[in-house]
Parts: sequence; C-alpha cells; structure tokens
Amino acid sequence: MKNVAKGSIFGKIILFIVGLMLILIASINILLFIFGDTSTANISTRRVGGSNDSYPSESRYEWSVDYDFLASDGNVYNGTTTRRGSDMGVKVENMVYYFSFQPILNSLSSEVRPNAGQIIMMLLGGFLLSVAFKKSNYS
Repeated sequence: MKNVAKGSIFGKIILFIVGLMLILIASINILLFIFGDTSTANISTRRVGGSNDSYPSESRYEWSVDYDFLASDGNVYNGTTTRRGSDMGVKVENMVYYFSFQPILNSLSSEVRPNAGQIIMMLLGGFLLSVAFKKSNYS
C-alpha cells in the first residue's frame, strides 16, 4: 500500500477547486454573451481605492460599481463589480447580460464580451485541473 501525505491530498483538492472555479467563471461570461438576455442597468459608483501613481491618470483609482436591472420575470436583481477610473469618475456601460432562468447570474456587457482574459482563465483552470489529477509517484 502506498503512503500518501495528507498535505498532498489537501493541495490537490485546493488546485481542483480553484481550477474548476476559473473555468466556470470564464465559461459563464462567454455563455452570457451568447445566450443571455439583456437589460438596461441603473448604475451607481463610489471610489474605494486611493491613488496609484504608477497608472495613467484615467485609471489611477479603484471604483466600486453597483447596479440593478429589471429582468424579464418582472423582478429587480442586483450586481456589483469594480473598475479603474480617474479621480473624477469611471466610465461604465449600462447594458447587463443575464440568464432568464437564473437572473442572479449576470454581468455588465464589458465583462461578457469574449476576450483574451477569458481564454487565459480557462487555460489556467485546465492547467490546475491537470496538476490536481496528475498521479504522484509515492513509494
């Protein structure tokens, strides 16, 4: 019988969970773009971070973006995200994508458009899953 270290199993479980979450987050945003319904969101922003002078002036501050929208079922749903912006404000599109069967799964239009970040998240998630399932050579 092989001796398996407990830390190894715990690490593999963590890698599996993180990898799976990365793949799910990227996949949900892509699926929202393809199959999601759209609605206009009411946006409110507040600055939450201090100045980071290493960024250009239009993206030195961290902003919290809260939004709500009326779904096709007649209920209002909420969402939140963060953006970088200037000291005076942040530009946010007010179109939200959501699944009509589960409106709590929603994102602003700028987050659901297919982009390289989603592909990188999926590849990183796949890599973590492969590491989690890699057979260890214990004696």
